[in-house]
This record gives sequence, C-alpha cells and structure tokens, in this order.
Amino acid sequence: MTVGRILGVAVLTITVQWLLIQDLPLTGYGNPYIYLWAFFVIPFNTPRMTSYVLAFIIGSTLDSLEQSGGAHTIAALVTIAAKPAIENFLYGFREENSNHTLSGLPLANFLPLTFLLVLLHHSLLFTVENSGFSEFSALGLRILMSTLSTVGLLTISHSLLSKRYAA
Repeated sequence: MTVGRILGVAVLTITVQWLLIQDLPLTGYGNPYIYLWAFFVIPFNTPRMTSYVLAFIIGSTLDSLEQSGGAHTIAALVTIAAKPAIENFLYGFREENSNHTLSGLPLANFLPLTFLLVLLHHSLLFTVENSGFSEFSALGLRILMSTLSTVGLLTISHSLLSKRYAA
C-alpha cells in the first residue's frame, strides 16, 4: 500500500470520525476513535520514518480538529513506535520485506494486538488531555470505555473490510 493510499484511508477515517462518531452521546465517558484504522493499514515493511511522518500528520490533523493541544499527535507517535515491538512480542519476528498489514490478520490475531495498541493510545491520549492522573477513577473509566468502544468499531471494520473476510 502506497503512502498516498494510506493517507486516503486516513482522510476517510478522520472524516467518518469527525462527521459521525464525534457527536455520539457516549462521548462523555468513552469516545471511539476510528481513525486508528489508518495505522492498521500501514504495511509491516514501511520505513520507520515514513510511519512516524504518517502518524504525525494523522495526529496533528485530529489535534487541529479537536483543539487538543498535541495529545493526539503524542499518542499517535508513541502508538506507531510501539507497534512493531508489540507485534513481535505477540507473534514473533516479522520479515522486513513483508507487505502485510494488521487489517489482513485473522480475527484471533487481530483482537489482542488491536486491544493493546488501542489501550496504549487511549491511555496516553486521555492522560495528556487530562494533564496527568488527577481524578484517576474517571480517567480509568474513560480509558476503558473508549478502548472497548474503539476496539468494537475496529473489529467491525476489520470484519467488513478485511480481504480475508470479503465475499
């Protein structure tokens, strides 16, 4: 998948995020972030610098829309940085020339990886937005509810869009 296609997926997911999901009534405690799908279509063989630039662009775009002061950018960059290590931890070494993506994984492999990446992303995002750990129980509830709703939406997206499940 080329950088242009990845950016196209990012634009589409950010548009869906901003126009449809952003104003859902559950956003008080749990806001799903479907734009993370753009990270899941980045192939394993994408150079690290390209992945960081894509994460920066995606995070900065969300920051500008939500006026969140860099929280999305920080969370996106750390998520992209941690993605290869979590993949290697869960599934072993990935070949450097592999052009597979997370969106092509079977559901049994997709779920734990998605859960860990989304939990990491949301923990950073909401802690930075919250300026630390004040009101820890509300922060924990927000992280948990957002993680579960995001993983649910990403799993639905995976089931609908993955080539492995396409009819």
